[in-house]
Amino acid sequence: MSPGAARVRAGFTLVETLIALVLSMVILLLVSHTFLVQNQFYATQTLRVGAQDNVRAATELMASEVRNVAEGGVVVAGARTLTVRSPIAIGVLCDVSGSGNIGEVLTDGGEGALDTDEVAGLALLSGGVWNFVNAPWTSVDGSDASSAVNCFNNGADTVGMRDEFHRLAGLATIFPSPLPTEGDAVMIFRETTFSIRPSQLDASALGLFRQSFGGTAVEFATGIDTTAQFRFRTAGAGFTDTVASGLADIDAVQIIAHARSRAPTGGAEDIVFGWSVNVPLRTIR
Repeated sequence: MSPGAARVRAGFTLVETLIALVLSMVILLLVSHTFLVQNQFYATQTLRVGAQDNVRAATELMASEVRNVAEGGVVVAGARTLTVRSPIAIGVLCDVSGSGNIGEVLTDGGEGALDTDEVAGLALLSGGVWNFVNAPWTSVDGSDASSAVNCFNNGADTVGMRDEFHRLAGLATIFPSPLPTEGDAVMIFRETTFSIRPSQLDASALGLFRQSFGGTAVEFATGIDTTAQFRFRTAGAGFTDTVASGLADIDAVQIIAHARSRAPTGGAEDIVFGWSVNVPLRTIR
């Protein structure tokens, strides 16, 4: 090459640089958009699964207690409030003394198997109908080591079950007429109120609350939609949202607990999951 020849310079021209920059920005925008769409989809699915798990777990907790309600055990049947009595233990009086005031009863597992903090009272089966009376455990607990002996003397089989016999006190006060007699079935029951009301955890939603007799309401599910309610079927007829009379005829409870979660960032609509459960009552006669 001669000394005067023009040198060849490597590199990009301004136009080429601008084209490369524009293409890079387009690719970056496409990747960012794809990432945002995927992120929103993941967030939506996460919220949807969370809402489903929330209401399913909550309604199953309710259903497990409600389906065991004894005949005549529905106390309040409203669209947003349900109070029921369900058995903790059921036994048969194998010995009654003290003019019907003291009764020895055999229950599965004995006192050790009872959640005495949730005891709301006793029910006596009379004429095929449970007679419920609220009474705290402290007023009916008559623990006595001779319970099994008294029942044995009346012909009860106590072999290997000595600790499962228990004394109940104050029966004549609780059930003055008719007085309890040997062979009567007695139930130790809990009384629970379920309610749907404004959530304490999320001001924009409703919550499901559970309250034991004499206790404080505890929120066990939140994110419940305003359409949530309880409905009741009486004597096999259609469901209605309130039953004021004829509570003993209720044979099924419908729990409607639609879930609602706020839309994820960038989402246009809230996440809604429709969920309801029909719970037939397992009446105990």
